[in-house]
Amino acid sequence: MKPPKFDAKNWKPVPRVQEWPVYQPEALPDNWHKITEYYEKRVSEYNWQYYFDGTTLIIYDHKDSINRFDGKPIRHIHQYEFPIQGARWFVDNIKRFFLKPGEPGALPAHKFSLTEYCGDEKLGISRLVDCYASTPGYALENLSRCEHPDQDLCQCFDMSDEALFKEGGYLALFTDIAERYERGEL
Repeated sequence: MKPPKFDAKNWKPVPRVQEWPVYQPEALPDNWHKITEYYEKRVSEYNWQYYFDGTTLIIYDHKDSINRFDGKPIRHIHQYEFPIQGARWFVDNIKRFFLKPGEPGALPAHKFSLTEYCGDEKLGISRLVDCYASTPGYALENLSRCEHPDQDLCQCFDMSDEALFKEGGYLALFTDIAERYERGEL
């Protein structure tokens, strides 16, 4: 089967929202309220901090280390922004990957991703064969926001199957965030 030919006259880019700056941990905005954190050991260690600014869920991690090539200090910052309603959208839609084709709400048999608008931003969930450390998983994507800093690719927060579905994993974390928001507790 050949891939479809690109037709420029029918192509419409996803509208991008204004890119946020990458914030240094010493200068996080005052309106970012920490709602939880989640430690994960992947190839390296991540201590994800989850913030809410009134409209946006921010997933943030930073790490200071030494550059293995030149021995100089280096700071790694990971920052992802999603509309807060995206937590519920993710929880409700990840289930669609496990329905049999033909069932109400199921993805077609040939689909490995889902994209929909959540408010004004286009979100996606993609099945990943190689999430990190050669492990399958899923990506929660914000197709309306560019990866930091100044990249053309969309923001993608990867989660291995194990990290997503284990007890107390990402699915439980996003469910808790969604429920707390819906109860007005954030």
